[in-house]
Amino acid sequence: MCQRGVAAVSVAAILFVLCMIWAAASVSHASVRIEGLDGWLSESAARSMAAVYDHIPRSEPRAVKEELMKVVAERLLLGYSVASVVFAGDEAVLTMKVSSRIPEWRVEIAPPNLNPPVDYWFAVDIAGLDAEILPMIRNTPLEMLSWGDLDLKREIEGLSGRRIPGWRVLLLAQATVDGGVILNVSFAPEQPLTLAVTTKINSASIPAVLHSNLRDNLMKGFAPVIGIPVPWLERHKEDFAALGRSILKDEELVQISKAEPVVAVEPGVVSGMVVELESRRYSAGFWMSVYAGAREHYPEAGIHLGRRIQLLPHWDMEMYWEAILRLDDWELENRLGLRWPIWRNIWIGGEWSDMDSIWWGRLDFESWARRPYAWLRYSEKNDVIAALGYHINDHISIEFNYDSRYEDEVNVRALLNL
Repeated sequence: MCQRGVAAVSVAAILFVLCMIWAAASVSHASVRIEGLDGWLSESAARSMAAVYDHIPRSEPRAVKEELMKVVAERLLLGYSVASVVFAGDEAVLTMKVSSRIPEWRVEIAPPNLNPPVDYWFAVDIAGLDAEILPMIRNTPLEMLSWGDLDLKREIEGLSGRRIPGWRVLLLAQATVDGGVILNVSFAPEQPLTLAVTTKINSASIPAVLHSNLRDNLMKGFAPVIGIPVPWLERHKEDFAALGRSILKDEELVQISKAEPVVAVEPGVVSGMVVELESRRYSAGFWMSVYAGAREHYPEAGIHLGRRIQLLPHWDMEMYWEAILRLDDWELENRLGLRWPIWRNIWIGGEWSDMDSIWWGRLDFESWARRPYAWLRYSEKNDVIAALGYHINDHISIEFNYDSRYEDEVNVRALLNL
């Protein structure tokens, strides 16, 4: 009679408990410890059984509570049976044992469909991940996936998250003809994703008019990174920059000019890349200018062509020719010069001008779009010409000029840089 009562209570309680278990798990106050399971499985099982135990009245006889815990555990934790239930105060300790066949598990990693070189980055990152996953499931029955799949997914994401942040794990178990089970682990990208890459090219030696083709080819070359997670691209920041350098090094213009691209990247939804591209062989510049605030100055057009040489290791210099054409009377000034870089983009040198057949000392501080620049010329007759300017963009600049040779010493000059 007593056994029938216990059974009746068990059946009625199970139906109620199964309906309430997941809703109650978050507010459970009872303590349940599971032994006999792997660590990640025992945590999942303990949460479920704590919800059950929390809804069993403490006034129930121990035998009823044991039977309820045992029956519910074996219904919920498929693949396992309860070896014992022990109560210690408010804590319930369940010892579990495997009740189903343990298959021969194999883990296969299915990388996403990525284009080179991004596929190589992924392959390197996940190398050995299957060997880390296999010990987690090697001693578990297949039925475990019916209740522990989310916890297994969470555990695997914990391993993969350190390697490939931004990729969501997908699991699929497949039975084999020999009775084994293959756990297929695949990946899907999560927001935020890389949607575009913008490129800015800075160069004081390669004309801005030639930059557009380089930017277009970089945009095409960056197609493999479009659609990949931003956190993962951040992890591969150096590889991203190396991709930009490799694309540029294949460009004919870069090869002819012997330029060494210096690339800085900032991964994001719209990733940014800044390229410093300075030729080690040639320099060229073309410009037109107009003046304001000076009656004696007229629009000009100019060209700068230079040949960079290295007489000693790490000692660069540039021989150059400049031609300045006044557009009012078509008077042409030719300059021949030699200059050296003293630090980064600061050059010092001297030049001869056929306009007045005198020598000038020259100091240049070069820069790029949205940055200031300056230059100064000092003649053997103590004339001073200087300018402080700002590159509004790749093609337009504004300068404040000083020229001691004219009555209107100070003027403003706007330049169109080609």
